[in-house]
Amino acid sequence: MSDQPGSIFSALMRQIHGANIYAGYMPTFPEDLQGWNSTHQAFDEIIRGARPSVAIDVGVWKGASTIYLADLMKRYGVDGAVIAVDTFLGSVEHWDRNSGFAGLIPHRFGMPLLYEQFLSNVARRGLQDRIVPLPQTTTTAATLLSRIGVRAGLIHIDASHEFEDVLRDARLYWDILLPGGFLVGDDYAPDWPGVVQAADMFAAEKGVPLMKSMPKWIVHKPA
Repeated sequence: MSDQPGSIFSALMRQIHGANIYAGYMPTFPEDLQGWNSTHQAFDEIIRGARPSVAIDVGVWKGASTIYLADLMKRYGVDGAVIAVDTFLGSVEHWDRNSGFAGLIPHRFGMPLLYEQFLSNVARRGLQDRIVPLPQTTTTAATLLSRIGVRAGLIHIDASHEFEDVLRDARLYWDILLPGGFLVGDDYAPDWPGVVQAADMFAAEKGVPLMKSMPKWIVHKPA
């Protein structure tokens, strides 16, 4: 972590939390960056080319994609920050005992410990000056960010994979996306038909091309 956090990070941390939430924090978990499609080339291309100063990761899990986005900003010299939006409680597939995803979340007395794992990962990578956690539902987070005037050049949608939820998140965060910005979604694949249906419908609704860099779907907002 640098001694002088960037101006964008400092402003976002102040707007969202009122103070730096990492002050005095010590990681409690070993690093665990297990995730899916977290280091996709689309992220590198967008950050290297468009150089967004604010990115929002909607659906964070343990933070692998958030950390990758922050690392890319650092690598390319972007004075920027990543807002990490998640309840850190998991999605329906992580609670369904019959799914292949059950058992991936550490618990204590029935409460998921994803937020502690996420913070530990951020701290162990030294990115406390690049990542602003926002532990909220996607809807409440979007309402807050809109209300305080936050806008982003890159937004990654990877929260719930249910059709209605994906479509709602795309619509909500489109309003936060800057003109010329990129909305990137994950899991455009046959295993997630709700995501495919929502992405197709959203692009048609906005009248913009749906670009695919599997398994990511990408929409470029007109400038």
